[in-house]
Formats: sequence, structure tokens, C-alpha cells
Amino acid sequence: MRLAHHLLRHPSGVWHFRLIVPLDLQPLIGRKVIKKSLNTRDPVLARIWAYVLGARYAETFIAARGQGVRMGSDFEEYLKGLRSFEIRQGADGPEVRTDGTQRDNRDALDALTLIRDMEALRAKRALREGGSNGSVAPVPIVPARPRPIGMAVERWLKSIEADTLKKTFGIKTAAVMGFAQHVGVKKMLHEVQREDVHVWVEALRTSGLQTPTLINKTSYLRGFFTWAVAAGAYPKFPKDENPAAGHVIYRKQEKKKRKAFGFKAFTQQEIQRLYAPEALAQLSEGARWGAVIGLYTGARVSEVGQLALVDFTTVDGVPCMTITDEGEGQSVKNDPSLRTIPVHPDLISLGLLERVDRLRKQGEKRLFPKIKIGSVNGQGDWLSKAFGRHIEAVGIPKPAKGKFGFHSLRKTAIQTMKSSKVPLEWRCAYVGHDLDEEHVETYSGEYGPKDMLIAVEVGLHWGLRLVPLRAVLQP
Repeated sequence: MRLAHHLLRHPSGVWHFRLIVPLDLQPLIGRKVIKKSLNTRDPVLARIWAYVLGARYAETFIAARGQGVRMGSDFEEYLKGLRSFEIRQGADGPEVRTDGTQRDNRDALDALTLIRDMEALRAKRALREGGSNGSVAPVPIVPARPRPIGMAVERWLKSIEADTLKKTFGIKTAAVMGFAQHVGVKKMLHEVQREDVHVWVEALRTSGLQTPTLINKTSYLRGFFTWAVAAGAYPKFPKDENPAAGHVIYRKQEKKKRKAFGFKAFTQQEIQRLYAPEALAQLSEGARWGAVIGLYTGARVSEVGQLALVDFTTVDGVPCMTITDEGEGQSVKNDPSLRTIPVHPDLISLGLLERVDRLRKQGEKRLFPKIKIGSVNGQGDWLSKAFGRHIEAVGIPKPAKGKFGFHSLRKTAIQTMKSSKVPLEWRCAYVGHDLDEEHVETYSGEYGPKDMLIAVEVGLHWGLRLVPLRAVLQP
């Protein structure tokens, strides 16, 4: 059941009722906002109180409009009497006790009706989750190792710190610890419900955060809950029902807007200007190679920047490069990003494999040995900045909508392969796209690099002047 829109949770975990007084009644009531502590951390009781208080305030506003006079102290006295009956959790569920008055009995009956409906909804959901035989699957109320959410978050952060980039670690910390502070760091983790995440998300949205940021934050929270189940700190939940999942989705208009203002692909004319030998010569030796590899692979800037020499191999007689997360300082966006792709013949002609052999003989381990491992912004930050300056130096104007950057090379490679009729399956396998999102089956496990090269090579011919360009790339 949805939370009442006037329910707020204090950082301590206690629920509050907040209601904005209608503009025409503010002079009569003597205040703009009504806020009351509900003295409970239970979202079920908080919803019941929100229902009852909302109904009573509605009656008060009607009476105020009828009288047309300032209520002043009378309204303050009325506020004190709003909680004359008691709602509490009994051994068999919520209980309601009244003071015996007609109004109190009526409100109590409404509250009990709401409780009954909510319990029926819970039972229905439990029955649906219980399986085909109709039995309710037992879900433990208290996990094996109950602990406050603040403590659980600290342990989760320690478990991921060693394998997480410094910048990403800071972002994850801010997201998940922010949620913990929202519900109250001393609140027991197993008491946190889906409704708590919903209220947190809505609070973040109200503060001005946009959908992409909200999606990132909730994705980190999903990871935390998954870890908490494995650690015995949170009850096991059914598959695909992570408490932090499904709260934020891209609306159609948001998707359209994001696409319009995202990275734009380069035209063939712009590619010729960017990769003219005299223009590319203005970049550092490492950035030249990074720019060329990005053009022919469509790889993300971090995937290019983190390449190690061991990532260059030969499979079935075809020179290949592997995008992996197994080496020091290496990471990928997702599982489909892990891939082995053939080295384009133009890259071989330009001397990429010669560079690899030369660095190996020098005792180096990485394709770009001068780049420091553990950069705060990732292994491709240097290349992204260098290529951004290169775009400006060449004089390519900013697009009317969207932007140009290293990621534009990825867009360019994908769109050019599409225009050249390269099958979708091969395009996705080559650049590391998630095929599930395209609703097609993956072919990457059925065919080798030789078949991939035959499929994609036709879409990655740029007509560059390879001979003078090779001279620029060689030290």
C-alpha cells in the first residue's frame, strides 16, 4: 500500500505527519504548516495515523471555512485532542483503544478497517510468493545476524573497498550511508522495508536529484541488500524483489531528453579532421594511440586506458585484445563488457602489435605505462581530457544539442557498423553492449574472433591515411 504523501521520516527513524494548510485558511488557522510527531517508527502505524489525522484535519478545515473567523487558541486546543485514541502493536497485530466518544469510536472503526485491508493485502502477497501449491513461504522476521543498519553499511563498505575505485567507493558510500541516516543508523536492518526506500527516493527527488542519479543510488542500495542477505543481516527475499529495486524508472520523455542531450557521433568529415596526421601529432604519444584504438574498437575510455600487455593474445591465428577486470586497476561496467575482440587490420598496419612487443621487451606491463594506477577518476580520465582538448583544437564546433567527447567515438563506431549492415549481435558483442536489453540472443559464445572480424571489419573502415598516420604514431 502506498505511503500517505504527508508522511515524513525524521533521521531518528520516527515518523511525522506534515500537512500544508490551504492558502485561504492560513489567516484563520494561524499557521501555514501543521507538523506532528507520531511517536512511532513503525510504517504500518504511521500510515494508520496519517489516515486518521488527515480525515480529522479535513473536518477542521471545513469547520473553519464555515465559521469564517480566526480559530487561534481554539485550534491549538483542538490539536491537543487529535490523538485521544491509541493505536499500538499488540501480540496479534495492531490494536485500537478509544475514549468512548462517538467521534473516537468512529475514527477507531475507520482505523481498524484500514488495518484489516492492509493485513489482507499482505496475506495476498505472501500467498502469491508462496508457490503454486498455495502455501505461504516462511520468511524469517529476524535474520541470523541482526544488526543496526549503520553497522551493516560500515561492514559492507569494508568488504568492497579493496576492489572499488576510490571515486566510485565515495559515491557508493554517500548513497548507502545516506539511506542509513535517512531511516536512522540505529534502526535494525531487518526492520527496514520497501516503503522506507520509497520514501527516501521521493525525498531525494524532491531535493532536486534527477532520474539518472536516483537510478545510480538505488542500484548501489540493491547491492547492499544483496550483500546483507548473504551476510545473514537481512531476511532472504524472493528473486527480483530486492527492497531497493523498481523505485525509479526512466519515463518516455526522460529517455528522449537524455538521448537528445547525450554524446553525439562524429560525421565522416569530422573523423578525417580529427585523425589527420598533422592534427593527431599535436597529442601526446599515448593519447594518439588511445584515440586510434577508441576509433577502431568503440571501447569505453576506461577500457582503453586500462589495457595491459597480457590483454593482447592470439586466438585461432587472429590477433586479439581482451577487455577484462582481472588485472590490477582494471574494471568493467558490467558482465557483457568482458569480451575478447579481434584487432582491426588497420591497427596492425599502424603498428599497435609492434608497440606491444616493444613494451614487453622493455619490461613494461601496461599499454600506457606512464599512467598511474589507482586514479581517482579511473584509468581513462587522462585520455578523456586529452581527446576533449583535441576536439577543440581541431575546431569542431559543439553540436546544437548534446556534446562531443571520447564517448562519441563509441557512438560513431556503433552507428557506422549499423549503417554498414553489421548484424546487431556482432555489434553488441564487439563493443560490449548488454544483449538482454536488445531482446536478442548472444552469438559471441558460438563463433570465434575470426568470424567476428569478418562481420565487423566492413563497418570500421574510415579511409584514413595510414602511412603518414603510422609515422606519427611511432616514437
